[in-house]
Amino acid sequence: MYNYSIFITGSNSRLTFSELSTDLTGRYVSFKINPLTYKEAIQLMKVKRKDYETFLYDMLEWGGLPQRFSFTEDNNKLNYISDVYNSIILKDVVERLKIKDVTTFNKIVEYLLDTEGRKFSSKNALEYLKKENTNLSSQTLYNYLEALCSVFIVNKVYRYDIEGNAVLKTLNKYYISDLGIKKIKNNNAKTNYSICLENLIYNDLIVKGYKVYIGKTKKGEIDFIALKNKEVKYIQVSLYLENETTLDREFGAFANIQDNYAKYVISLDKEDKSQDGIAHLNVIDFLLNDDF
Repeated sequence: MYNYSIFITGSNSRLTFSELSTDLTGRYVSFKINPLTYKEAIQLMKVKRKDYETFLYDMLEWGGLPQRFSFTEDNNKLNYISDVYNSIILKDVVERLKIKDVTTFNKIVEYLLDTEGRKFSSKNALEYLKKENTNLSSQTLYNYLEALCSVFIVNKVYRYDIEGNAVLKTLNKYYISDLGIKKIKNNNAKTNYSICLENLIYNDLIVKGYKVYIGKTKKGEIDFIALKNKEVKYIQVSLYLENETTLDREFGAFANIQDNYAKYVISLDKEDKSQDGIAHLNVIDFLLNDDF
């Protein structure tokens, strides 16, 4: 009645979201706090418009954990993000599940990040671990994956069969909640900006209130199907539409979709390349638009 808010914080190792749901049934409203979006980070850092694209690449490299914007040196950013990761994973997930083999757990995280944007196969994951001299049961693998999702380190994205109008439970994909964690755990020396951009768009769609799926068509996939308030949007993401081959691939991905829902191709290109009723959006314009 006095217009106060009370915030209670604690470790996920003591209380998970599922337990909270059970203990406080009917007495709470839940909402997820995400890392900063591109737009929020722009406002925080007071970035000038001429630097928007440079700042986007910085986000693709380092993610949106708020405190990391306090650091200018790469080593300091790495140390901060590592500390956040270790406090969540080692103190919460590992302790809670009584995981004894932390090395294997980290290998699973690294595998997810190395194969991000691809359909997840438990068979391939277990074969990868075997090559790393690690034997793991399929059930343990899935327990570890669910643990990562439960503390919002990664998000599982299901495929949606557009023709069959059904959610598919196999060959889903995983996207990291913050790209900074990808920076500290990825084995690749160079940043794959195309995959990072796809991840950034996914995270932004979630913040904008969409339920997001991977779209399955007769001959391929759509990067994302975004659903909100009975509204459906099909989305393809590409870093640049640099030649006719790329244009044909991205716009042609919609060829087998027979309905009339809105279709978008999002890229860093500034020139409007819309065609055949499919809208082309500049990435930065999309990220700054709350009304998409």
